[in-house]
Amino acid sequence: MTRDAFARPLRHLDPAAAALADARTLRELVGDARVVAVGEGAHNVTEFYQLKDRLFRILVRELGFSAFVMESGFAEGLAVDAWVHGGPGEAAAVARDGITYRFGECEPMRRQLRWMRRRNSGGPAKVSFYGMDLPGSSTSPGPAVRACLDRMPAGPGDEELLLLSDLGGRTEAAIRYAAMPATGRARLIAGLRELAGRALLLDDPVLRRCAASLQAFADETDETDETEGDVSPGAPYPRERFMAETVQWILEREERIVVSAHNSHVRRSPFHGRPTLGGLLAASLGSGLVVIGATYGSGPEVRFTQRSPRPFDCDVSLAARTLPPNCVEAPLDRLGPPVTVVDLRRAPGELFDGIDGTLAGGGLDPVDDFPAAYDVLVHVRRVSRIPGAFERLHAEFAAAAPPDPRQPAPPDQPSARSRPSESP
Repeated sequence: MTRDAFARPLRHLDPAAAALADARTLRELVGDARVVAVGEGAHNVTEFYQLKDRLFRILVRELGFSAFVMESGFAEGLAVDAWVHGGPGEAAAVARDGITYRFGECEPMRRQLRWMRRRNSGGPAKVSFYGMDLPGSSTSPGPAVRACLDRMPAGPGDEELLLLSDLGGRTEAAIRYAAMPATGRARLIAGLRELAGRALLLDDPVLRRCAASLQAFADETDETDETEGDVSPGAPYPRERFMAETVQWILEREERIVVSAHNSHVRRSPFHGRPTLGGLLAASLGSGLVVIGATYGSGPEVRFTQRSPRPFDCDVSLAARTLPPNCVEAPLDRLGPPVTVVDLRRAPGELFDGIDGTLAGGGLDPVDDFPAAYDVLVHVRRVSRIPGAFERLHAEFAAAAPPDPRQPAPPDQPSARSRPSESP
C-alpha cells in the first residue's frame, strides 16, 4: 500500500487560509458524523490551537457544524457563549475567566472566539460555545454553585455554601480542600449535593446541567477521598461520565458539533482500564462519532515529577522532545509533510508494529489498538508552546509548593489550614 492511500498533507494550519484541498480531506474523513472529537497530545501547544480552529472553521463553513465544545467548565462556558453571540466585554477577559485550566490565556484562543463572534454578527447561521467539564478546573465547585444560585430561588444556607465552595484558583483550591478537616469536607460535599438536588427539581435545562456538574464534582471528590474500594472495576470516572452526558445534552440542541479535549479523553478505547469520554460517546453514537487525535514529533515538552502525594506538589520542567522507537510519533514523523493527516481506517497494520502508545507529559500513554482508539491522527512534525504558558504553569506550581521548614513563615501569610474559609 502506498503512503498516499492512507496519509496526506494538511496544507495549512493558519485558520484563515484558503480551505479547498483541506476541506476535501476533511469532508472525506468526517462523512455524516454528528460529532468530530479532536484531541491533542499536549496542552498549550500553538499548533494544536491552530489546528482545532482551522478544522472547526472548515466544518462550520462546509458541513454545517454549529458548536465548539471544549474541555472546560460548563458553568464558566455560559459567559463565553453569551459573548460570541454579541454579549458585552473583551475577548481577553472572557477567555481568561470563562475557559478553565487557563486554556483561554492565549491569543490563538481569543482569535477563535473573535471569529465566532464575527460569524454570529454576519448572518443567520450561528455558532455556539460550550464547556463540558467540571467547574473550577475540576478543583473548585464555586463557579457552578454561583451559576446555580443565579438561576434559582434562594434558600437557607446558600450564601454560606457559596463562600465555602469558592476555593480559589486551580492549585490553591486543591490544596485548600486537602487541608480541610474531614468535617469541613463533608459539610461542603453535603451542601453541593443538597443544592444540586434542589436545582434538579426546577424546569431549567441549563440550571439542571450546572447542578449535574456539582453532583459529578462531589462524586469525583468522593472517589479520590480514599474510597477507591467502593468503585466498580472498569467504571468511568465521574468527570468522564459528566463530559459524555454534557455532549449528549448539547446534541439535543445542536445538529453537528466539534469536541475538543486531550487525546486521553477523546480516544474510544479505555485509558488505564477505565472508559473515556470518547468510549462513552461511541457506545451511543457509533459511526456518528469521528475521533481525531493530534500528535507531534519535535519541540518543547512539559514534564511533571511528583514529589509527594500533596496536591500539585511536583517539579515542572521543560525539555526538548525525543522520540523513543515504541511511540506512534516515531513512524508518523517519518511520513514526511510538516502536517500529516493519517486515516487509521486505511493504514497498514505494520505502521504500528512495535508501537506501544503515544507520548504525553514526558511518558507514554498506552494504546493497544490505534484504529480502535482513533479514526484519524494528525501529526505535526515540529511545534512551539504558547508564549508564556510554561512560565505561568511553573509559577503556579511553585506557589503551591510546601514552605521550606527551615524558613520562618511570614507573619502576614497564614497557612491554608488557618484561613477562615477552611474552618469546619
